[in-house]
Amino acid sequence: MLDMSAPATPPEPPVASDRPDPGPDRVELRVHGVAGGTAEELLDVEPAMRVAGDGLSGFFRWRGRDDTETVPGVRREIFAWGNLNSGSSSRALWLLLLPFMLLNLAYWTRPGRVDRNPGGARRAADHVYDGSVRLLALSLTVLITLAAAGIGMDLVAWQCTAQAEACVRARPWLTFLASASSPLSAPGTALPLGALLPVTVVVVLWCLSRRTEREYEVVRGPVPPVTTDAAPLSRPDFWHNGEILARLRSAHIAVALGTVAVLLLVPALRHDLSGGGSALSGLSGFGMVLAVLLGTVMTASAGSVVVPDADPRRNGRVDRVCRMLRDATVTVAVGVAAYTAWPRPSWTPSGRLPGAGATLNALFTAQGLLVLVLLVASVVLYVSDRAHDRSAMRGMAGPATAALGALLGGGFSAALVYQGSLWLSGCDALTPGGPACLELAPPTAYSWLQLAFTLEAVIALVVVAAIAVALRRATRAHLPAVTEQYARSVRDRRTWEIARARAVGRMTEALPAVLTAFLAPVAPLVVLVLYSSLSGDVITSPRPADTAVSGGIEGLARETVALMVSVGSVLGGAALLGVAWIGRSAYRDRPTRQAVGALWDVGTFWPRVAHPLAPPSYAERAVPQLAARVARMAREGADVALSGHSQGSVLAAATIWQLPEDCAGRVALVTHGSPLDRLYARYFPAYFGPYAFADLRSRVSGWRNLWRVTDAFADPVRTRERSGDGPEVPGVIAPAEPLPDPRAYDPPPGEALRPEILGHNRYTDDPAYAESLWKVLNDGGDHRS
Repeated sequence: MLDMSAPATPPEPPVASDRPDPGPDRVELRVHGVAGGTAEELLDVEPAMRVAGDGLSGFFRWRGRDDTETVPGVRREIFAWGNLNSGSSSRALWLLLLPFMLLNLAYWTRPGRVDRNPGGARRAADHVYDGSVRLLALSLTVLITLAAAGIGMDLVAWQCTAQAEACVRARPWLTFLASASSPLSAPGTALPLGALLPVTVVVVLWCLSRRTEREYEVVRGPVPPVTTDAAPLSRPDFWHNGEILARLRSAHIAVALGTVAVLLLVPALRHDLSGGGSALSGLSGFGMVLAVLLGTVMTASAGSVVVPDADPRRNGRVDRVCRMLRDATVTVAVGVAAYTAWPRPSWTPSGRLPGAGATLNALFTAQGLLVLVLLVASVVLYVSDRAHDRSAMRGMAGPATAALGALLGGGFSAALVYQGSLWLSGCDALTPGGPACLELAPPTAYSWLQLAFTLEAVIALVVVAAIAVALRRATRAHLPAVTEQYARSVRDRRTWEIARARAVGRMTEALPAVLTAFLAPVAPLVVLVLYSSLSGDVITSPRPADTAVSGGIEGLARETVALMVSVGSVLGGAALLGVAWIGRSAYRDRPTRQAVGALWDVGTFWPRVAHPLAPPSYAERAVPQLAARVARMAREGADVALSGHSQGSVLAAATIWQLPEDCAGRVALVTHGSPLDRLYARYFPAYFGPYAFADLRSRVSGWRNLWRVTDAFADPVRTRERSGDGPEVPGVIAPAEPLPDPRAYDPPPGEALRPEILGHNRYTDDPAYAESLWKVLNDGGDHRS
């Protein structure tokens, strides 16, 4: 229960003349949060400063030296890391990698403890969890490859050329490929040309991953940190995972290119084995050899992602093997392309691309099974040895995040292929099959994902309505505390504004329920793929969504589901247009890019150890940079106060865990607006939590944590530690009480405006911040309350 009894105006910090001069060897090192600002803004060094008023009208004066020091004599320094995610225009393209990011997050949301010697069922469950997430991540790479191949190889190179003149009339620019008189219209030449699209997508992802790895690479420090089991982020190699990333990238690229090769090989080999070639001899024999080689290297590449990565030497060996498998896949793929291009006069395309539907169905089946396996592993980890009792969703946040990433990836893929087919065919999304409509048929499995799009839209409307009702109730619930704290009438508009701000600040607790609601369509999709695997539909094709859901009944039921599928297609297209518009705006406009970058500030903190093609982890560069800087200042005799706001507090904590032993006692910590306890301890319980925070407290000379009830991300930071052989002792990093927000109900003397409700912003303007900085630099900050 939150303590609302704090006075409206806490005691002011001592004035500068009452404080001892802290000397010239003390540093306040600020680390900003998401979507930071310019260096001048963060340092507060603009020539003019506002002393009263607001952004519309105010009073300013020239800033003096004392105005740029939070505590007299303590020099201020900032670490600006925002450009790691939003500095380059190309970062706008990362929007397309959101499903990859979610799968990478799922790896880190495991509910079990992370120590060096797990045993028994927990060790097995831990390996199963790792392998399931990495295989799901691999399936997303295959999924995006199949989407690109679905357009380039299936719709254009196969189905469009099969309709020849009709395709030319609908899309004249495809004359070079679809016209019967074109030498490129034969399947053996059209398919390799169509394969250029998925190959280009794979190569772009490959190059992007390699480039960002080089940009974010840092040198290891000469002295390792003090490593403890309570703090997994204290491991010396935690932010250096180049070998793991490299081997995973090689495996993903190999399987993606192998998928394209499969789609090239199956139609040609099927034609040869059906009598179009000499069965089991000549071309067909060569095709069978290629099929065996391709299956071998793809299986080995997929299996390499589940190899445990605890031993650095083993990582190096596996990396070399994965590179060899990748190169072997490229070689076999070139052979497959040559085999497919071999002239076959009797080979003509018809229907859908052979093998495409079966590959997609098998992939969806594998994803459904992996989600179930991941769910079982999470249950075992949560029950056998959970990290702590405050894990979100009872330890099921990992499977939920993975399932959401897979669903989002499938939705994007379905929308891409469906919109591509509509554009190529000239059909209307809501009324397909018109007289001038070219008949192009995407795989029927995509219709289920289009249906899921519509269901998600309905769920979104219900969630918004439910949140509105809950917010209104919560606002009323906060009114008594506000009236008591500020001694004002409940009828005043200002009272309701403060109560609503507090209610909004506490709405983050509804996140698990919202996530669960959006995952509702996953259950029927998993049931569908399981049914497909048992009924044999994986090899053939599942029934379209409208036929299967309505049970084959003609009339209203089937028409309703068909309409929902069509609406899902429109929503999917709108989602793609929205992503494209945001990406274009972010590419050209830095403020928009910073707003988009805020998403990556939260989602890309963790290293890429599940999906190597996800956006890079900025912390892999930021944390070693911070640790090296702080260690140098500490060794030179400076007392350093790390001040982290929002996501910057997470970077600050990770930095302290990476400091060597000789820096102990020279570094203090001030966190404000920090999500360490409220979000990270709940959703990443294996790496953050009361035991890890107790370990963090023992490494600093002082720690103060500032938070507000109106802050949607911050909370008190709870600790738990064992004193000798005695019981565990819980604690809270001081101050346990929230800062009042606003600081006063009425305007201060000489002002005509009431103080703003700040929520998550401007903690450094609060007098409590200067007081906390002074405390941690002088008396240790009263660690616990």
